[in-house]
Amino acid sequence: MKALNFSRIIDLRSRTERAADPPPFLGHPADLNLPLLPWRHRAFNEASAAARSNADHMTAMLDHAANQIVTVLGAILDAPPGPVLIHCHAGKDRTGLIAALCSELAGQTRDQNAADYAASGPTLTGFYRDQQARRTPEQWAHLAPFAATRADDIHLTLTHIDQHWGQLDAYLNAHGLPGSDLSALRDRLTRT
Repeated sequence: MKALNFSRIIDLRSRTERAADPPPFLGHPADLNLPLLPWRHRAFNEASAAARSNADHMTAMLDHAANQIVTVLGAILDAPPGPVLIHCHAGKDRTGLIAALCSELAGQTRDQNAADYAASGPTLTGFYRDQQARRTPEQWAHLAPFAATRADDIHLTLTHIDQHWGQLDAYLNAHGLPGSDLSALRDRLTRT
């Protein structure tokens, strides 16, 4: 991975997660920790606890972690030239949300966006097998419904933006990402 010469590496995990599972790029000058989940945020915690699908988790992030989302997108925009790596723990939900937003900004169709998310599922088989082995049957029963990556999760998440904001630009503008930054971000995301 280091041979890919990333200009920025954005770790979306909390400091607690990083302490329990140190990042592979710790100390790398491009490594940047920008936790996506709000810390001790009652409304987010309640929405997350009530979630029954990955789409529910992602919409909770949209509703309660907008400032963090804009910060991450700003860090992508402000990164030096070169590829940017974004990761979290599994690389599916937090990373999946940011990837979906970037794909939407880059002009990818929603069907393509959802298919990309769903395609990540088979690569996580071993990850979730390990997660299941570390949990009691009761704990796994709670987590199991969230292990799959379903195309509908991205469709529902992006539709949530449409229903509440009209479009992604309006959502990001309302949370501090101005139109000029959106144009520059689109340019960065579509540059080859």
